Amino acid sequence: MKILFFLVITLSVNSQHLTHDVGFFAGTATVQTDYGQRGNFLSSYGNSAMSFSLVYYLHFFNLDTRWNAGDDVANHLMLKTEFNIMTKANFQHYGAYTSGNSNLAIQLRAMKGTISMLNFGVQAEYYFKDLREFMFPYSEMKWNPYVSLGFKYSTYKNTLTSDLGDWRTDITVLPTKYRVPGNLAVGNGGAFSFILGAGTRYKLSEKFDLAANFNWQFFFSDAVDGLQADVLENKNNEWLIHLQVGIIYHLNFAGGIFFKK
Repeated sequence: MKILFFLVITLSVNSQHLTHDVGFFAGTATVQTDYGQRGNFLSSYGNSAMSFSLVYYLHFFNLDTRWNAGDDVANHLMLKTEFNIMTKANFQHYGAYTSGNSNLAIQLRAMKGTISMLNFGVQAEYYFKDLREFMFPYSEMKWNPYVSLGFKYSTYKNTLTSDLGDWRTDITVLPTKYRVPGNLAVGNGGAFSFILGAGTRYKLSEKFDLAANFNWQFFFSDAVDGLQADVLENKNNEWLIHLQVGIIYHLNFAGGIFFKK
């Protein structure tokens, strides 16, 4: 939080010296939910969707301040604003409890769900190599890995169906734990989440970078998938993994002072 506060204050007083990037990313998102078998990530292999992101980066290595000297923190930081679209992911129960011909197994196998999502958030990225040197047009540095953390707000729409019939008119087609009032949250919703990630940039040319990133997104909610039964196997919050590759274009809004001395 101190770093983010510092970046906001710095932006407000030194905006004329900041440089910028824009980018587009595409990849996949795999969601861990109350569908499948909790704790068995492989049982959620079908809970995947396409993921597309528009991103805006703010650099700080060009600031003319006393603290920005040598290999200081500003030479390694970027602030990323991201708008992300996750297309429809399909949910189905897998795992040991869906095997056999018991009433519970039949009900679980019959349950189907979906979710689509929009994400908007801000992340601080810390690059291991000096960004001033990496961005220099004639630098021989090609790779620059980074780690990131931040927050997102998500709006989503989830659905729930059963092959056994319409659960809204006959709730008994669902397992007993989902019949309790308040244990379903089907429809539109929103949730905040925490982001932790890692990735790398590759200098493609003076103006373009290729990038790859891996993000873990943990939601502060157990209702994202529409299921929030207050039972041991369903009490954990949802989370997802983004794996994306993209291309980044360097802008220069600072009137040609990309590398201010």
